[in-house]
Amino acid sequence: MSLRGLRAAMAVITHGGTGAAARAMHVSQSANARAISQLEKELGVSLFDRSHRGMHPTAAGESLLKRGRETLAHLARADAGPWRVPLRDGRLAAQISVRQLEAIVLLAKANSQRQAAARLGVTQASVQQVLAQVEHLAGGPLFDRLASGLRPTSRGAWVARQAELALAEMRAMAEDAAALLGNIRGRLAIGTLPYSTGAVVPTAIQSVTSRWTGLQVSVIDGTYESLIGKLRQAEIDIVVGALRPEVPHDLRQVTLFHDPLSIVVRTGHPLLGKRRLTPSRLSMAQWVLPMPGSPASEALAQIFSAQSLPVPEGVYINSPTLVCAMLQQSDRLALMPPSQWKSELEAGLLAILDVPAHHVPRAIGFTVRAGFIPTPVLCAFQDALLTATSS
Repeated sequence: MSLRGLRAAMAVITHGGTGAAARAMHVSQSANARAISQLEKELGVSLFDRSHRGMHPTAAGESLLKRGRETLAHLARADAGPWRVPLRDGRLAAQISVRQLEAIVLLAKANSQRQAAARLGVTQASVQQVLAQVEHLAGGPLFDRLASGLRPTSRGAWVARQAELALAEMRAMAEDAAALLGNIRGRLAIGTLPYSTGAVVPTAIQSVTSRWTGLQVSVIDGTYESLIGKLRQAEIDIVVGALRPEVPHDLRQVTLFHDPLSIVVRTGHPLLGKRRLTPSRLSMAQWVLPMPGSPASEALAQIFSAQSLPVPEGVYINSPTLVCAMLQQSDRLALMPPSQWKSELEAGLLAILDVPAHHVPRAIGFTVRAGFIPTPVLCAFQDALLTATSS
């Protein structure tokens, strides 16, 4: 999709007419009109009604150009920097191309002109030229040149982040336009936290993919910090798992259900069947511990701090598969949600200790970017999560 057409369309809305828009952009009125027509052709949707009274957004245009406004807002932030100090008269927002945005994002991730060129399918010399053009628009270097490759400066990292968010809005705009034509397409990238989702995510994925076979769905496991970083960068669309009590202003959380935790051990564990198991006795056992800072880790601390006991020692493991294997091969204990281990419990691989684990149940739900209008696919997946939870 061309940024030229998007700028032209937004200029018509901002300045109230094609003539004023063309003057503001320092192009001819016919060039502005051609750019908008090309954008409409790429999207397959009419953005404006044309009449002798001028150009006015269609209903579809008003909806789609909300994405255009957000796209240009990200580019304006790239110009301003994190401190909102305008640099070089907004040249990035006014002149940068999609190809240049893609190159800057890849360079920031790969730290290598060679790898970025390979991903873009162009020569390394071409990437060097694009980088020089963008740095000229930015008014200064965006990368440090090192013997090991490229390293983004603080400004370069900021520009790359805004570039990625702008590209995400443009992809979403194309997906919205396709949905208006009855053609649901695009990608859905889901981040999942360990010990949190159970059958909810697979059920929701099956729901959306059975309706729209052309979707590209990917699921990424990780820690909360890593997945939230990817969410903020629009590398993933949604994070499903244990929610945090405090939500940053740029994110939005939705609770699906509350999930209590129990102390889980292997079948045949020596503590099974023991009466009067106290936190003091449990604190002397070896544990598989939840990752520090997670809701499960806070719950474990609640259980022992209520008896003025320290949190027991153990190994921190973030992989459900490895936790299950570790429990089956040892006498370790783990604080885990039984709802997520239903198959292993029913198969007799794991068992629950008959001891109350007093804690505040974890809130399980999903997290999305607060300022991002969800695509039809993301809306459908969120609805499917809610349906899977209530069924």
